[in-house]
Amino acid sequence: MLFNNMKSSVIKLAFLTTLSTSMLMGCETTEENEATRIAELKSINITRDVEVEWRKQAGSGVENYFSNLQPAVVGDVIFAASRKGEVLAYNKLTGKMIWETDTRSNPPSFYDKLTFGDRETDKLSGGITAAYKNIYIGSENGEVIALSQESGELLWRQKVDGEVVAAPDAGDGWVAVSTTSGNVVVLHPDSGEMRWQAETTVPALTLRGTSSPTIESGGVLVGTATGKLQVMLLDQGLLAWDAQIAVVKGTTELERLIDVDSKPIVVGPDAYMIAYNGNLAAVDIQSGRVKWKREYSSYRNLTLDTGIIYLTDAKGFVTAVEASTGVEKWTNNDFYNRRLSQPVVYKDTIVVGDFEGYYHFLDKNSGVEISRYKLDDWDYSAFRWFVSWFTSEDRRAYASPVASEELLYIQTRDGELTALRLP
Repeated sequence: MLFNNMKSSVIKLAFLTTLSTSMLMGCETTEENEATRIAELKSINITRDVEVEWRKQAGSGVENYFSNLQPAVVGDVIFAASRKGEVLAYNKLTGKMIWETDTRSNPPSFYDKLTFGDRETDKLSGGITAAYKNIYIGSENGEVIALSQESGELLWRQKVDGEVVAAPDAGDGWVAVSTTSGNVVVLHPDSGEMRWQAETTVPALTLRGTSSPTIESGGVLVGTATGKLQVMLLDQGLLAWDAQIAVVKGTTELERLIDVDSKPIVVGPDAYMIAYNGNLAAVDIQSGRVKWKREYSSYRNLTLDTGIIYLTDAKGFVTAVEASTGVEKWTNNDFYNRRLSQPVVYKDTIVVGDFEGYYHFLDKNSGVEISRYKLDDWDYSAFRWFVSWFTSEDRRAYASPVASEELLYIQTRDGELTALRLP
């Protein structure tokens, strides 16, 4: 009898152990599945149809490389660039080309392009920034390049320590860049002459990207890979103060990443930025005092409009937050893991692009999606369709849209620049 009871107990214990293990494995599998799940797009009630105003081929694009290149608009002109070094200017209303240039020392001939021998690249990756009648672009080759807005003439190129994969900033008569090696560099806008260089700490493992600096009120504000907002004095490069936006937590290396890759936004006395695995924060730019923090995680730039911060987080949620208090106004979680772009304000909507090339137009006040647009793979000439078989054309978007008055501009990985209109 005792043996039978022991046998029964052992069987029950074995069953419970197996059941517990199965449940734990099931929980882990469920969590893993949820972490990698990509949301299917829901059917929406489209209240306004997106129209194509014009479309142009603006160079060879960025292919499948990491890139922060995006168009820039000044007056009636829109500038676009490719990774290889092609830079073009168009009339923003009509799409008529104004000029085209190439930053490479040995630009390809027509024959090279025709026979796919166009292989030299300047690795343009950060920009375009328009200021002082020039445009400024950074490269993975560790260069900052300046071109004339009027003619496209190459004015100067300056070597810096590290890749420039974030857009330069211009202000107070200077140009500032940050590099992947942790350097912040200030240059003269007309000559490229270096005024000063300062270093920030870079951990062994970081995200692929850096914070674009912001020049404001005699200082250079920049996010760091150690979760800080730092301010250097513009005239000397000395550290004025730093503020901790995120602290290391978690057990894995990925969970311990706290990069602040967003460009600081300054409005009045406050600067706003967000960290990966960290916080959205408001900081007083004179003292470095953190006014408020809210737990959000993102590696995209923020957008601020009429007192509201719009952000896309690492999970694909789009959220509106009151800048003065940090109180959440609304959030849209329909785009889970769809790798959204920075949100852009366009008319009365917030526009985000996703990894499949869809553009989602959300109502500014509620976050409800009111329209959607996707570049149709069949919506171009038979010649380009034929060429795509040999060149791996990729019409997905990679950069944030750019809004200017009535039109919205998007650029795809294969270099196509499209102007859209939402009535």
